[in-house]
Amino acid sequence: MSAPAPSDGPSRPPLRLWITGLRPRTLPASIAPVAVGAAAAWTRIGAVPGCPEVYPQPAYCAADLARHQLLVSRFWPVALLCAAVALFLQIAVNFANDYSDGIRGTDAARTADERSTGKPRRLTASGLVRPRAVLAAAGLAAAVACAAGLAATAVSGQWWLPLIGAAGLLAGWTYTGGRHPYGYAGFGELGVFLFFGLAAVLGTESALAGEVTLLGLAGAVVSGLLACAMLMVNNLRDVDDDRVHGKRTLAVRLGERRARRLLIGVHAVAVLPVAVLAVVPLGASLRRWAGLECGAAQSVPPCPGGSAACSTEPVASVVCSPSVPPSVAVALLGLAGAALLTVGVAFVRAVRRRDFGGALALSGLSALVFAAVAVIGAVATVPGL
Repeated sequence: MSAPAPSDGPSRPPLRLWITGLRPRTLPASIAPVAVGAAAAWTRIGAVPGCPEVYPQPAYCAADLARHQLLVSRFWPVALLCAAVALFLQIAVNFANDYSDGIRGTDAARTADERSTGKPRRLTASGLVRPRAVLAAAGLAAAVACAAGLAATAVSGQWWLPLIGAAGLLAGWTYTGGRHPYGYAGFGELGVFLFFGLAAVLGTESALAGEVTLLGLAGAVVSGLLACAMLMVNNLRDVDDDRVHGKRTLAVRLGERRARRLLIGVHAVAVLPVAVLAVVPLGASLRRWAGLECGAAQSVPPCPGGSAACSTEPVASVVCSPSVPPSVAVALLGLAGAALLTVGVAFVRAVRRRDFGGALALSGLSALVFAAVAVIGAVATVPGL
């Protein structure tokens, strides 16, 4: 039986409580995909188009150069606006989820401080904030996201962006709100993958570059998987309460043991290939620098005149000349890849220990480090970002 809706609380709850309601540990799921999309876009628009050295230049050269200059000039304004859309949309979803779960009674056990329960306190369920105030906070954040989205549309000229934004708002509300919330049916991870993976990364790339690429698609898949991992950690932490209140998340459907195995697998599929691809160039560069990678064998001619002091037969010589040290970009890329792998190992350990608070923080850190890998890779490919 559902718990009764919380009664109206004090009119002025402390600021610290509102900050907790923002769910800061989930916010990397919104910012990181935008950075990944921006990095993918930069690899397309950062390089100056090549034109033949003839006079007069062909008309297509002038058009390509003008488009390049336009895209570069608006890169940062559009990127920051996309980040604002994603950030405030995430905040709106967090407040809307707090409101919906609170009035349904799903968060009935989330009334005390996190230090005593191990779970963050919820605004609505605690009774310290009026439900209408939480709903108003969600609406305000959604309005800011809409304003930033309209500004990004006006600057980029991509008039389909409001459609993606409207779909994101609808998905955010119906996750736990409305008559048939899909989060209560076990489809939350699918929604997160679509909107905090594919839509966030590819939407940002398209807004900045006017197109999407295979590189952007790969980044979107990884970002989506990491966002799914973050939601799965949340659902694993709440699996017992959700089961009691009829919230059939994926963790409830699978059971905790199988859900933890799936979570580790999802995170590993997202992290391992990226970490390896980032570290390998640094390792190869260090080997060349240290002279450990040798060139092809060369034939050294015999001594002239057949002197007795040396052999008269040709001798095979292996050349092992040191190369230049790794570039700063390659070094940073390798370090970021190693950091991603380290965070991934720590994440697996936290999940196995059932330290879901630590795992949540590490999943957000994984998303940020992956974004750093994407940005460093873009700068290494096309300097000037």
